[in-house]
Amino acid sequence: MHTILGDEMSIYIQLLLASFFWGSNVIVMKLLLKEIPFLLLASMRVFFSFMFIAIYMKFKKFDFHYEHKKKALFIGILAIYLNFFFTFLGMNEVKGIDNAFMNALSPMLTFLFSVLLLRQRGSLKEYIALFLTVFAFLLSIRFRIFSIKLGFWYLFLGMILYMLANVMIQKWHLHNSLTLTLYELLFGFLFLAIHCLWKGQFQYQALLKMPLFHWILFLIISGIGFAFIQVTYMQSIEKIGAFQTSFFLSLNPIVTYVESLIFLNEKFDWLHFIGFIILAIAIYLMKNHKEKGTTLSHNNE
Repeated sequence: MHTILGDEMSIYIQLLLASFFWGSNVIVMKLLLKEIPFLLLASMRVFFSFMFIAIYMKFKKFDFHYEHKKKALFIGILAIYLNFFFTFLGMNEVKGIDNAFMNALSPMLTFLFSVLLLRQRGSLKEYIALFLTVFAFLLSIRFRIFSIKLGFWYLFLGMILYMLANVMIQKWHLHNSLTLTLYELLFGFLFLAIHCLWKGQFQYQALLKMPLFHWILFLIISGIGFAFIQVTYMQSIEKIGAFQTSFFLSLNPIVTYVESLIFLNEKFDWLHFIGFIILAIAIYLMKNHKEKGTTLSHNNE
C-alpha cells in the first residue's frame, strides 16, 4: 500500500510524524481562527489536502476509480464534515493544549466502538493502557468533568464521529487508503463548502489579508500535513487496527503542549506534564504488546 512518503517507512514512524502534524495543526488553527471564519478555514484545510492527494495520484498515475463511493461518502460526512464542524466550534472556546488533550480519549472511544461493531475483546495490558489514557485526560481537567466548558463537549462529539468512522473503515474492510482518502476529503469538502456559503462565512477578503508566513504554515501543516495524517491513519487501521492506531492520537497533546508554550504563550502546568508521562507509558504498553503479537482478538470474521 503506497503512502505519500513511501513504503519503506515503518508504520510507527509514520504515525509519529502524523502526530507531529496533528499536534502542530492545533496551533496553526488557533492562530488562523483569529483571522478567518471557522467554516471557511475548515473548508480550505480539506480542499488543499484533497488537491495535494489528487496531484500526487495523478503524478504517480494511480487509478482514480473507487468502487465503494457510497461508503466513502459516509466516512467523509462523519470523519471530515461533522468532525470538522464540531471540532472548530470547540476550538474557539478552549486552550490549545486542552483541545489536543481530548485525543487522550480516542482509545476509549475506539475500544467501545470496536466492542459494539467489531465484537473485539481486549487483553489485560490493553485495558491498563486504556485506563491510563482516560486517567491522563481526567487529570488534565482536574477531574472536573461536570463543570468543563461547552467547547469540550463539541470537541468530544467531533472525536466520537472521527473514531466511529475509523472503526467503520475496519469493519467494512476498506482498502486502497489513498483513493479512499481522496473521496473522503472530496465529499467532506463539498458539505463544508455548502455549509460555509449558507452561513455567509465565505469572506475572501480575510484570505487576501492573511500574512504570507501564515499561508506557508497553513499549506504545509494543514494542507500537506492533514493529507498525510489521513492516509497514514487509514493505512495504520488496515495494518494494526483502529484500536492500536487510536493510541498514537494520544501523542498529539505532547506536541501541542510544547508548541503552545512557545507560540501561544500558555503557562506550564505540572498536571499536564504528568498527564504526558502517563500517556507515553500507555503508548509504550500498546506498542510493546503489539510487537509480542498479543493484540485485540477479532471475532467479526
